[in-house]
Amino acid sequence: MASSPDRPLRFTFAISSYDHARAVVDGRIAIEGTAPLFFQLPLPEMFRRFVKGQDWDVSEVSFVKYMTMRAAGDDRLVGIPVFPSRMYRHTAIFVRSDRVQAPEDLVGGRIGITEWTNSAGVWGRGLLADMHGVQASDVTWYQGGVDRPGRAVVLQAPHLSADVDVRTVSDRSLEEMLWTGDLEAIIVPVAPPSVATSAASGGVIRRLFEDSGGAERAYREKTNCLPMMHVIAMTRALVERDPDMPARIYAAMEQARADYFARVRDDEASRVPLPWLGEHLARLAPAGTEVWPYGVEPNRDSIETLLRYGRAQGLVTGDVAPGDLFPEWQSAGTGP
Repeated sequence: MASSPDRPLRFTFAISSYDHARAVVDGRIAIEGTAPLFFQLPLPEMFRRFVKGQDWDVSEVSFVKYMTMRAAGDDRLVGIPVFPSRMYRHTAIFVRSDRVQAPEDLVGGRIGITEWTNSAGVWGRGLLADMHGVQASDVTWYQGGVDRPGRAVVLQAPHLSADVDVRTVSDRSLEEMLWTGDLEAIIVPVAPPSVATSAASGGVIRRLFEDSGGAERAYREKTNCLPMMHVIAMTRALVERDPDMPARIYAAMEQARADYFARVRDDEASRVPLPWLGEHLARLAPAGTEVWPYGVEPNRDSIETLLRYGRAQGLVTGDVAPGDLFPEWQSAGTGP
């Protein structure tokens, strides 16, 4: 049953705390005709429970996991091209400085990852291949928990090439293996404190890209993309109850995003206490463009880059286009 003004549709919505989405979460911007219940969970748990069991109706979810599912024909989740989390992943790669001085030194090495379908890992492996020629088959990969032994795998790579060696580690953490020298590097969404402290103080473990800003700008110039980590998706059951729900959620999230960046641009000195923020935003997004767009077409280069990485890393096969990840959105003709 679709919602109506006198009978708002109730549903659950899990999302992290983002300034550019807060106006929707706190009710200042309404999702028309609905009465959502918002809540937060730790990201690994949020993603695992939504992907495995759809434990709530709408959720922020790993874009790589969503891409992998839809490309394989699994349509239990219906995505909206709203990307709440985006970041370059050069800063997610940590190495032992006594063994690795340049990205090319990773060839023949051992790298720890949390999960093959983790978004940070997919983008990290992709940038190593694009910018430095380090292919997935050039490395031995160890999958496990970052700061404690073991980590459950939410989604396997369905088309992983036989020449890519991924080994599961259940009795040691990636952090321990890096410190003891059993790994040359790790690619992790959030570094454990010992690794972050070493990198900040010039210790034996450091970031692979010490000039991360320069490396990220070079990557953007080559790919024209701002990597998406997460996407908003909903259950198939919710869309069947209210087919207009994707458009209404998109409209609310887009208004919150646009309002937030307008406030930052117009009054950055008092709202965001960072010097030269206005000049920085102007360089990132000249007049008439957006620094953080939603929609399929404004993000075509970014989505196509991720699909290319997905094919190379065994997540996607065949001729999948950006619009194929959002077929309900495309067929409704509701947005860019």
